[in-house]
Amino acid sequence: MLKLRVNGDVNTMDPIATTNFTIRNVAYLVYDTLFALDSNYQVQPQMAEGYTLSDDQLTYTITLRDGLKFHDGAPVTAADAVASLQRWGKVDGLGKILFSKTESLAAKDEKTLVLKMTEPWGQVLPALGKISSNVPVIMPARLAAQDPGDPVKEIIGSGPYRMVVDEWVPGSVAVYEKFEDYVPRAEPANMAAGGKVAYFDRVEAHYIPDPAQAADALVNGEIDWVEDVGADMMPVIEESTTAKVLISPQAGNSLQLVVNHLNPPFDNPKIREALQWSLEQAPFMQAIYGDRTDLYQLCAAVFFCGSPFESEVNTDRIVRRDLDKAKALLAEAGYDGTPVLLLHVTENPFHDRAYSVLKPMLEEAGFVVDEQMTDWATVSTRRTSKEPGDKGGWNVFFTGWGFVDQSNPMTNVYVAGQGLNGWYGWADSAELRDLRVKFAATSDLAEQKRLAEDMQRVAYDLVPFVPLGQASIAQGVATNLEGFIDSPVPFFWNVRRKH
Repeated sequence: MLKLRVNGDVNTMDPIATTNFTIRNVAYLVYDTLFALDSNYQVQPQMAEGYTLSDDQLTYTITLRDGLKFHDGAPVTAADAVASLQRWGKVDGLGKILFSKTESLAAKDEKTLVLKMTEPWGQVLPALGKISSNVPVIMPARLAAQDPGDPVKEIIGSGPYRMVVDEWVPGSVAVYEKFEDYVPRAEPANMAAGGKVAYFDRVEAHYIPDPAQAADALVNGEIDWVEDVGADMMPVIEESTTAKVLISPQAGNSLQLVVNHLNPPFDNPKIREALQWSLEQAPFMQAIYGDRTDLYQLCAAVFFCGSPFESEVNTDRIVRRDLDKAKALLAEAGYDGTPVLLLHVTENPFHDRAYSVLKPMLEEAGFVVDEQMTDWATVSTRRTSKEPGDKGGWNVFFTGWGFVDQSNPMTNVYVAGQGLNGWYGWADSAELRDLRVKFAATSDLAEQKRLAEDMQRVAYDLVPFVPLGQASIAQGVATNLEGFIDSPVPFFWNVRRKH
């Protein structure tokens, strides 16, 4: 048996209904995808045996591989894949763009689906093979018919593990057992691609809010893996003989303060700019990681430092704090003391420390703050609300998108500019939408870099978020395990006990 300590509560198993990374991670145990990314970030067939593309670059004919079964024993059909992709395409940013350019998507027969585009678009396979939220997982058509905003209750996928629903206790543990009818691909595991070999008969995902308790459980052999290890807990693990720390830059993310454009006070662009000048990155990173400077870097780039689209354009208000400018902007905007609602997540140490830094910074700049203690499960539900804060809505919240999502302008949610049709915060910009269309239409890297710089310039004027540092992930792992895949997303196939 493999025992995991995940970051948040597994309160749903539908990775289409949420972008919550905890749900995404465990969903990979249960669900599979048509395509996937290998370690070179190249798209490879997964549930698909392969595909053909017509000479006019408009028609993709995708064939399913043999042996695909759902956990209820039914065969996976092309109709299931079509319905699943259609559901995903209603909520995922890249999926929405794909379907806006789709003439039709239909099952030709039990094993073949045909996607016809209205124009050639080079992002088709990257969209179908994306490995992070929202992941285009395949589920039975009857479940995929459900509205994507309403999480499916019946958990049936075709992946290497099936969920043991009778043992699922939200707030405590989610249990999975090996699906004996799963047929892995013949190739070796290669990030999200290749053979997904399940070496454990049972996997348990435990929700242990206290990080010290989680570290002790790992060192004592009660669990095998901790998703995130705080800097203060790393010595406990590093000094033990039963566990070790794996630092993974690829799995890292940036600390981002998401801003709600619908509710006061941040419906005012000058007050959003004041927010930028009110903050600085170093105190957040130091509060979270202490003196472990190997775990983070200060980074003002929308598309992550170290990526092909890293830029310093329009970052003055990100790289330095200026309280005089912040106060002047608040005065110019006529800020009337409307409170900034902070939903302070306490059970996640990274968020807890970040909120503790955020509150005094905002108050020092002249904001009134209403701080309410809560948990991540509540925030991940509440952030979907477009209502005012006193009616279940919100003003700002911390999150952390990862490198693989944010380094690509086509999947970076903060440059989508889709308003009410977009990601939480609902920032609206016709200019950003136009820039993304132009980005997708060119394969010239120099032109893509120019367009990405323009996106960063517009985004930092719009303020869909404020970046507060870029971090690696430190995972705690039992020393008797091997086979972990180096990836931006934690995968648990290929993991096994040492003999």
